[in-house]
Amino acid sequence: MLRSFKIVAWLGVLVAGVPAAQAFSLIGPPEAYQVPDIGYMVPLRSDLGAPKNIGEEYRRNTPVLYYAFDQNFLDYFGSNGVWAVDQAFAILNNLSNVDLYTPDLSEVPLDVKRSNPTAGALNLQDLKSAALGIMVEQMGLADPLRYTWGLHDRLAGANCPVGNQYLVVKRNLAIVPSDLDQLQYSSYVNSVYYSYYIHDYCANPVPPGDALSEAIYIPVDVGVNTLRYTPVASFSLNELVPGQFLTGLTRDDVAGLRYLLRSGNVNWEDNPANSIVFVTNNTPSGLQLLVTSNLTLLAAQSLTNDDATLSGLYPDLAIVPNSTIPSFTNVITTNLSAYYTNSPWDSAGAPPHLVYATNYTTNVMFVYTRQFANVVTNSFSTRGYVTVISTNLNFSPNAPVGFYTTNITTTTMLTNMLSGDYYFIPTNLCGLQILSNILTIPIGVTNTLVVTNTPTTNGTSGSFLLGRTYITWFSNHNLATFQVLCVTNEPSLRRGIEKITFAKSAYDSLLGKFYNPQTNYFTMTTVTNSTNWVQTFQRVATAPDFLFTARDPLPGPAGALNWFDIARSIIFNTNNALPGLAGPGTIDPPTTITLNKAGPVFYNVVTNNNWFLDERTAVEFALWANFDDTTNAPVIFPNGTSIAAVESQMLMQVTSSSLPPAQVGAAYTTQLTGTGGKGPPYTWSLAPDSPALPSGLVLTLDGRLAGTPAAAGIYSFFVQMTGADGGFTVWQVTVTVLP
Repeated sequence: MLRSFKIVAWLGVLVAGVPAAQAFSLIGPPEAYQVPDIGYMVPLRSDLGAPKNIGEEYRRNTPVLYYAFDQNFLDYFGSNGVWAVDQAFAILNNLSNVDLYTPDLSEVPLDVKRSNPTAGALNLQDLKSAALGIMVEQMGLADPLRYTWGLHDRLAGANCPVGNQYLVVKRNLAIVPSDLDQLQYSSYVNSVYYSYYIHDYCANPVPPGDALSEAIYIPVDVGVNTLRYTPVASFSLNELVPGQFLTGLTRDDVAGLRYLLRSGNVNWEDNPANSIVFVTNNTPSGLQLLVTSNLTLLAAQSLTNDDATLSGLYPDLAIVPNSTIPSFTNVITTNLSAYYTNSPWDSAGAPPHLVYATNYTTNVMFVYTRQFANVVTNSFSTRGYVTVISTNLNFSPNAPVGFYTTNITTTTMLTNMLSGDYYFIPTNLCGLQILSNILTIPIGVTNTLVVTNTPTTNGTSGSFLLGRTYITWFSNHNLATFQVLCVTNEPSLRRGIEKITFAKSAYDSLLGKFYNPQTNYFTMTTVTNSTNWVQTFQRVATAPDFLFTARDPLPGPAGALNWFDIARSIIFNTNNALPGLAGPGTIDPPTTITLNKAGPVFYNVVTNNNWFLDERTAVEFALWANFDDTTNAPVIFPNGTSIAAVESQMLMQVTSSSLPPAQVGAAYTTQLTGTGGKGPPYTWSLAPDSPALPSGLVLTLDGRLAGTPAAAGIYSFFVQMTGADGGFTVWQVTVTVLP
């Protein structure tokens, strides 16, 4: 059904009301109407996606994501470039759980732009700010300025622009703080009111790769320096003039992330990428009996057998590949023999004496250390009970020939040994849920170590050892269990994860082929029948979620003079978009972020009989740099690249980037670790310009983080690990302080 419209000539704009909310736009795959001709997916702007309507958002649903740098990036930007990107991630990591912010976000600034006059005079653009803008987009936010207003339809008239008709919509959203937290459309961005005008090229000439027609936002508040209040989500190299940089996220940026990640935002979603969810098979038929085994025996046999032999003894055992380390050891075998003899000074007819002879034999044998993938110790101790049973024969001198009595002594002692019990997790399962211990049976393992011959002839008297037996004990448990299944994908109604932590990971930047897989466990809340259920996930990242690289993107000898300063990819998972809608969905890894490394670029042209063909008349494009508002000189790339620093960055790694959790008011200590360079030992310090350590904790020169935390939260900071030769690397470290 067509709806008729009354054509109204706008002579002005009437602004009513006051800014009552924080506004944001959401990014996702383009819809049918979102075409380049009316301002969407415009090639000239390298659009990754288009704005989404209410409830059709795309978001990340993985709590921990990893980023890394390849050799192309390191060769050009070096360790200073890594540090610049690290600073951007530090800003994101220092965000609180989104549900902890105040309703009006008054603690978050509206203005985060600053200027460095020296950088401006040198025509420099800030790498840190570029990385921050890229990552806000990767988390699901689109440009709220550009999409405050947008064309939905354009119907050309007979004589463009005369007769042209347009439908204009808002794709800038806001949550009004109230008891209901109403979601609505907004004309405000960081408290600045915007209207629009429609720009139309009609047919020709349209600049190559640009939009034919578009609704352009215009600020209504005359006299307000609107550039100060530009959100990070609106970042592009055109938004930041040379010399400007960002110090953090604006209020509207945080509002958008809060909308996406808040626990109350419940969407039907797939598993996070590269993850499995642990699902308990708690049906009646899933109940199983599990009987544990002797840990002492497994440890002893693992010590002295190679992988093939051990697998033959334990067919269900899963040995971690390449974890077995063989070595040699000396084994001293003690042989004790007993015999009876008379001493030279014994009187005639005296009974013989029992004499022991000890023989020591030294041999060389293999011993093995290894890791198991499916062994769970139900109980474990480094001490265990041993029962010693000694059997003695007593010959009385007055007894008849061949008559003797038997004396048995039993002693139980606690000694140093590996003891306990264990069970295997079947390799097709993620675990077992133990419901109860139905029966416990102490089991003794008997080993007779000494047996001697004893005299039985007439005239022999005394007590003679017949045998000695050792019994080691373990508790055999009969457990009622449910199987925990490994489910690669179980779409569920899931709550927002509230916070994303970004961790720098080691990467084989020389070859770009090898990556040390990162494994982490996390929980997410799913809603079933209006009830919250906490699910446990295991995620193995076999490649960086975000890889920073660099290349020369200039077009070549005679191509159109278009290139990028930043190129990036994004993957929208549309599997669970609601029928007839463009969302919601998730944003999945991996993402490659490519920066221009062409170096200084000068533009010369001949136009209108004016010749601009020398360096003096050329237009120089901005250079990559890293700077702030201190008196420190800007670091210009690639001039800021230190060969020694690059080598250190490649070869030295901090291996303790994610630390064990701490607790408020409880004493805490952990050791930072690293590899490569001239060390260990290393010298540790907080990196320059790093966020502060959690209150109550200190970092010592030997790498111990210790103290008593004073406040709960997730804290990210940067540590510098320095080797004996002065080579160093800077890494981000994260620690969670529990309340």
